[in-house]
Amino acid sequence: MAHLPLNSLLGRRVVVLAGLVAFLYLSVWVTRACIADQLARRPTIKSLRLAVRLDPGNSEYHLRLARLAQYSLEEMNPDLAMAQLLVSARLNPRDPQPWLELSAAQGFQGNSMAAEASLRRADSLAPHLPAVQWVIGNFFLLHGDVDEAFRHFKTVLAGSGEYNRILFSTAWKASDDGAKILRELIPEKVGTEMDYLYYLLSQQQYPEAEEVWRRIAASPEKFPPGSVGGYFDGLIVARLPEEAALVWKDLQKKGLIKPIYQPRADNLIVNGDFEEDLLNMGFDWRVYPREGIYAGLEGSNFHSPSRALLIVFSGKENVNYQNAYQYVRVSPGRSYRLTGFLKTDGITTDSGPRLEVRDAYDPSALMKFSEALTGTSSGWSQVILDFSTGPKTALVVVGVVRLPSTKLDNLIAGKVWVDDVSLTPLPTEVARAR
Repeated sequence: MAHLPLNSLLGRRVVVLAGLVAFLYLSVWVTRACIADQLARRPTIKSLRLAVRLDPGNSEYHLRLARLAQYSLEEMNPDLAMAQLLVSARLNPRDPQPWLELSAAQGFQGNSMAAEASLRRADSLAPHLPAVQWVIGNFFLLHGDVDEAFRHFKTVLAGSGEYNRILFSTAWKASDDGAKILRELIPEKVGTEMDYLYYLLSQQQYPEAEEVWRRIAASPEKFPPGSVGGYFDGLIVARLPEEAALVWKDLQKKGLIKPIYQPRADNLIVNGDFEEDLLNMGFDWRVYPREGIYAGLEGSNFHSPSRALLIVFSGKENVNYQNAYQYVRVSPGRSYRLTGFLKTDGITTDSGPRLEVRDAYDPSALMKFSEALTGTSSGWSQVILDFSTGPKTALVVVGVVRLPSTKLDNLIAGKVWVDDVSLTPLPTEVARAR
């Protein structure tokens, strides 16, 4: 092959001409691509047809044209849509989106077998993509194949929380079988399991929720104990304190709460000495904020080292205070003694803080108060409150309360410290003597 010397005039002209041709070709290609892009932004059949003519290798333009031809009321053209979807899928065979939309078009035309084949192609391209699996799952659900639908929906739940609520509801409408749903649909992932647990709780499906909790409790996966607080309270509201107690024990077994938070035979009150942090859930103390009142643990004044509960009243309200309490399981038909140590500083009005015990569900069955403390105490005062449970009382609320005063001077101010609270069953002979 002969080489043309570049130092010759002809050689230089050939090189310049070749560069010019390449530049013109590139310019034309860029110009066509830019014009095609502008045309593709216009939602009309005419502009999109021209865009695919100018840039026939761009699968996105074919897809846009197919969508317009498939769904536009003014320019609907199913045959054009089908043809463009096939071209888009051929140009970009590893993109699941054209296959999904091709399946929809085939379904509209009544070709279920072809639609399923296209979906299976999309499934093979994106087996873990929730948005794709959502579409595939709905296809099989609409065609009555619940098992296949659950297989794809499980992938959706494992990869995204976007569809959780609607999938839980859809699953129950499609199956109405709690064991099947838990086994085949709900992935072993605590976040999703917890969402499903609360869904069942909202539907008051307590036996099914218990099965979900059993699976969560058996899982090695950890989670904040507070995330179970709503489930615990739901069981309390549903009058299922025994089930709530099992949840509380499970939290300890998983190492999520300390053993010290479990009630003991000699003291049913949890964390009665306030040495542990307040969990504000379960069977530990609930101390909720209220405007104008401070409540929390304090380490400079205590009955037994090294902390006590401090409540400070601002003097701005005749408050009905019930914001520091805990649930305690008891036995029906038993006698108990509630004790605690309280210390006051500058408590005003005739109605000061006191201890309370009441039936968690029926205050008319049990509601007792200790004597109110006012003024400033010289030291710690022991408060003793004996009570007996009725035939139906299995859960009580023990709390630090302040009842509203009926006097003119009724705005309470001052401080109260509470420590070493205990609740113990009375021996039979003591109960009888009472």
